[in-house]
Amino acid sequence: MGCLLGNMIIEISIENYLSVKDKVTLSLESSSSKKLSQNLIELSKDDNLLKSVVIYGANASGKSNIIKSVLFLWNMVKNSHNFNVDTKIPRLPFKLDETYLEKPSKFEVIFIHKNIKYKYGFSCTNDKIIDEYLFYWPHGREALIFSRKDTTKYEFKSDKRRQDIIKPQMNNNVLYLSRATQLGYEKTRNAYEFIVNNIVINISPLWQDITIKKIFENQDLKNRIIEVLKKADFGGIVDVKVDKKKGQLQGIEFKFGKEGPSFNPLKPQEQDVYNVKFQHKTKNGHLIDFLIHEESLGTQKFFSMLGPIFDILESGKIAIIDELESSLHPNIIKFLVKLFHSKYNRNAQLIFTTHNTSLLGNELLRRDQIYICTKEPNKNTILTSLLDFDLREDADFERAYLNGRVGGLPFIDETLFD
Repeated sequence: MGCLLGNMIIEISIENYLSVKDKVTLSLESSSSKKLSQNLIELSKDDNLLKSVVIYGANASGKSNIIKSVLFLWNMVKNSHNFNVDTKIPRLPFKLDETYLEKPSKFEVIFIHKNIKYKYGFSCTNDKIIDEYLFYWPHGREALIFSRKDTTKYEFKSDKRRQDIIKPQMNNNVLYLSRATQLGYEKTRNAYEFIVNNIVINISPLWQDITIKKIFENQDLKNRIIEVLKKADFGGIVDVKVDKKKGQLQGIEFKFGKEGPSFNPLKPQEQDVYNVKFQHKTKNGHLIDFLIHEESLGTQKFFSMLGPIFDILESGKIAIIDELESSLHPNIIKFLVKLFHSKYNRNAQLIFTTHNTSLLGNELLRRDQIYICTKEPNKNTILTSLLDFDLREDADFERAYLNGRVGGLPFIDETLFD
């Protein structure tokens, strides 16, 4: 594939999970189009990846379920080594076809980590892992690290003696990638670390705390965030002040259950507490402080996102965000997307869902960056790219979407008003 750079997702595939019945694939490989080249990560002369992709669709079409599927994969890799022998795998198969309840759910991600291409996947039922595999391309040629069927049939192409020691320590419901990494096997560690540390999904209620702590510790980051708040016209904010003191802080325990991830309060403990105040200028030119809860929900959300987003941009990670537009003005959403297309981006990627059609102007996104989710009543989610439709590069993508040419619109029965 030529000269690879950093940590990037190439492709994600899902089958039989929530509203996804048959296999759907979200690809971040670019088409051959030369349009908006700043939206691309160049791997070689002929291969590029997209810096961002967006998923549109009606409510209940399955957009969020694509995100939840990646979250399930992430959680299984991160946590399955902690499962007891009788722990049920908290998967949610497609329920509108009874034959799929017992069929395995399947997940696969193809990615680049530390300049090496990997392909990792597994399938599972509620009781066990059906199969699992990890391939990589260390010298430009495919090589197998491991593959398994249940916990009895394994294939190792390298480090056979080392991996044969790990095999007896496996349970039916535990991913080999998760357990082998916890036992110190280096060749699974890279794939584990990419998934757990480089895929950032918007599940955490702690983003605000992360941003506050980061700007307390990093004056340069603080200055950049203030600059962004000013340029984005957030109510005349001229400065952000953060102080730290000891105090009682209630921690949060993460749990991974069948209904999805949950955050449960822990007993309060004494630790560092950060307070943040936003400075505004009054009509007479005086400075006045606002506590964070006095700011609008949009300001709070945007401020909270900036710390993690700048970390993602600078570290070359992947942000996966559901309903990016929540509490934010359309122009702010455009601003965030443009950040990922800008010079600030060190090969990071953004995958997000939205209903905000103003992003569909063809001066912001290419056809290969736009996906449409559709789902008929009591049917499964289908994911298609704008590349699958007969649209010119300079077409009005927003009009094509709103006119129903590419699907993804809700059907509203107007007879209710008759």
